[in-house]
Amino acid sequence: MKRNAFFQLVQKQDGVYLKSYPALEGGAPLSVDDILYYLEQKKIMDVSVDDITSFVQKASETVNAEKRIMIGKILPENEFPVVTIDPERKFAKIRLYPPSSGGKRLSLKELLERIGQNGVQYGILKENAALLLKAHLYCTDVLIAKAKPPVQGRDAKITYHFDVDKTCHPAMDESGNVDFHHLDMIEHVREGQHLATLAPADTGISGIDVMGEEFKPQKVVQRILKHGRNIHLSEDGLEMYSDVSGNVTLVDETVFVSNQYEVPADVGASTGDIDYDGSVVVKGNVLTGYTIKATGDIIVNGVVEGAKLVTAGKIVLKRGIQGKGQASLEAGGDVISNFIESASVECGGRVITDAIMHSHVTAEDDIIARGKRGMITGGALKTKTRIEAKTIGSTMGTTTVLEVGIDPKLVERYHLLEKDAEQLALERESLVQNVLLLKKRLDTQGKLDEEKLASMKRAGLRIKEIDAALKDNEAERAGLSEEIRKKDSGRIVAENIVYPGVKMTISSVSTNINSEVQHSAFVRDGADIRIRAI
Repeated sequence: MKRNAFFQLVQKQDGVYLKSYPALEGGAPLSVDDILYYLEQKKIMDVSVDDITSFVQKASETVNAEKRIMIGKILPENEFPVVTIDPERKFAKIRLYPPSSGGKRLSLKELLERIGQNGVQYGILKENAALLLKAHLYCTDVLIAKAKPPVQGRDAKITYHFDVDKTCHPAMDESGNVDFHHLDMIEHVREGQHLATLAPADTGISGIDVMGEEFKPQKVVQRILKHGRNIHLSEDGLEMYSDVSGNVTLVDETVFVSNQYEVPADVGASTGDIDYDGSVVVKGNVLTGYTIKATGDIIVNGVVEGAKLVTAGKIVLKRGIQGKGQASLEAGGDVISNFIESASVECGGRVITDAIMHSHVTAEDDIIARGKRGMITGGALKTKTRIEAKTIGSTMGTTTVLEVGIDPKLVERYHLLEKDAEQLALERESLVQNVLLLKKRLDTQGKLDEEKLASMKRAGLRIKEIDAALKDNEAERAGLSEEIRKKDSGRIVAENIVYPGVKMTISSVSTNINSEVQHSAFVRDGADIRIRAI
């Protein structure tokens, strides 16, 4: 049977000795730290570390080596069990130290009582305890208790029976104009239509940890079917149905059904501002100074002047926006407009238009100007992915700023992790120096007072914590670096021409266009922006 080497305190006439017993069948050799730990537990402090080191070395060379470690007498020590419990209480281990000469061995009953006194109340492996005593498995960690693991549950799941991510792919006619008659923007719904099904969460079954406490499974995500008006749920709350015919929209896990608010003419003095829980269709124009807010889509058949449009869905402007420097569009989805002039646009999807002039446009997805004119001139455009147009800038050298590339939030998180890693490394270096100093003092003086020993132990534990934190930090930075690398693919495409006066930034690398560039794509290549023919 495999067994680690162990030691025993032996009382003789001329003092106290350590005696070694060899390992069997590949067991571990004696450890200086193990002996020091035992002596510390037994309050035997006046022992030289050099003597312990010398004894361990001698034991590696001689069977049943002996070494006197102190002069005088000590009281007999009985068999000494040390129980350690996993931080998550999934298991417990026991390490048994032999009795000194004149000391007593423990009975199985006494050993089990000691295990219980250390807090282990469940899953005790009595056969392991008996084997430990019978085989004299000293200085060896033996599993003494196992928890009853919990049965993991599952998260609640919602299945939506409609297209929750409907996107538009506008068609072009022969002249290159967007065909706004066939956008297919609205997800239609019929009265009584089944909208969603909820599969409830299964919380699982608790287990029991080795301390006899409830061992709960990991938490599961609880969800409910959330909805607005014109919707009802089944009696058990697991099915969702529409009460009206109209359109359906999903916003932040809440389903909205609307039969659509339609403005037959202009949004202006005759209507006031509009705030609607659903989609809004304006047959006329949206005049300067007025606001439309919606949770669904906003569709305007006429022209938007210096107005404000805000929605969690899409914005479709069939004739465009003449913003006069006052207009703003905020959309959770795409923005599709015949043209955008002197306006501010923010959207969570794409921007598709025929022309963008003197406007500030920020999009999560592509910004595309590829209609009959396909023009971008003046203002500033920002997106993570791609900007594409036929013509960028103007013959007058109009300042036009284009930015594409990585998400700045990823870069901010990466730099924060770098700073944290630097601070942890400095703290670790300081702790290591302190531990080395204390060990040197211990080697020189042969002992340390309890306060310094405790300080050295705390420092060692903190070093382990820092090592784990640095490992997690490095793993997260590696993941972020890979994510940044993958997203570092923004590009700017000019089908026809780019004029001087255009400033391009691709993933933090910038360049100014000083001469005309034709039929080109601009991409980042290391620390430079390269021009590729298309």
